[in-house]
Amino acid sequence: MLQITKPYYQLNINSFCTTEVYVNDVLVDEWKGKETEGRERNSSLTPINQVLLQTGKYKVVGKMYPRQGEKLLTEENSYLGIDFFLSDISDIKNSRITFHQKLESPWDGLSQNIKYPSFELTTEIDVELPFILDGWQNSVNLAEIKKEELFKEVINYYKQIQLVLKEHNAAKYLDMSQEKMKLQEQAFYFNDERKKSFLDSAAQLFSQKLELEELNENNLKMEIMGSGKLVRLVRLDGSQAMQFKSPDIDKQSNIELEIKLHKRTKQQGFSII
Repeated sequence: MLQITKPYYQLNINSFCTTEVYVNDVLVDEWKGKETEGRERNSSLTPINQVLLQTGKYKVVGKMYPRQGEKLLTEENSYLGIDFFLSDISDIKNSRITFHQKLESPWDGLSQNIKYPSFELTTEIDVELPFILDGWQNSVNLAEIKKEELFKEVINYYKQIQLVLKEHNAAKYLDMSQEKMKLQEQAFYFNDERKKSFLDSAAQLFSQKLELEELNENNLKMEIMGSGKLVRLVRLDGSQAMQFKSPDIDKQSNIELEIKLHKRTKQQGFSII
């Protein structure tokens, strides 16, 4: 087996219900809305290096909710299973191993008359990384700011991002996302080729000059995570606030941009992380 020198941690998520998965209260995966209607999602591999930041113990939480159109979780229509994979980034397929016991809902054929409005699965994982990422650990605690005041600040910054997206200004958006890009480059050991591929993908998206869904304050809610250090806006249906309209809605859903903000200091203000 290949020796793991550049550890790459992933969660493999199988769900048959509305699902949110968190690592130390930072959302890393979600499956909700129309996609959940009568469907099962198999093997969604989710990388988590970018939220681990450094060696240590981390809490993983899987939150289960009824699928769209249903009111309760039941044994017949609800399931969540999470596998924990570790591999070396240089050869993911051949080096992949399981590093933690599977986490899954306990009633998969084991219990009777299950009827819950929601359910949580929790475990703790140990990870070892060759780096300490400069993420949001020491950022401003946004939970200490009045919610009404914080929402106004956040929506104003989102509107700044929206203007850049409407202009299809890829260079400006990438400049606003520098901290996030640097974090991802370090977390996933990007070489020059990977960096170029990432930038090319962004340029290709912006070159399509897709229309942007409007931001309506009444259709948005604010979520604080990362021990109070991160904030984002989502639509009331759970989808991302920032969305490019699909070029062909029958073949492809809207292109959603996942955006989280933090403040390194009160003076610096918000930035994308």
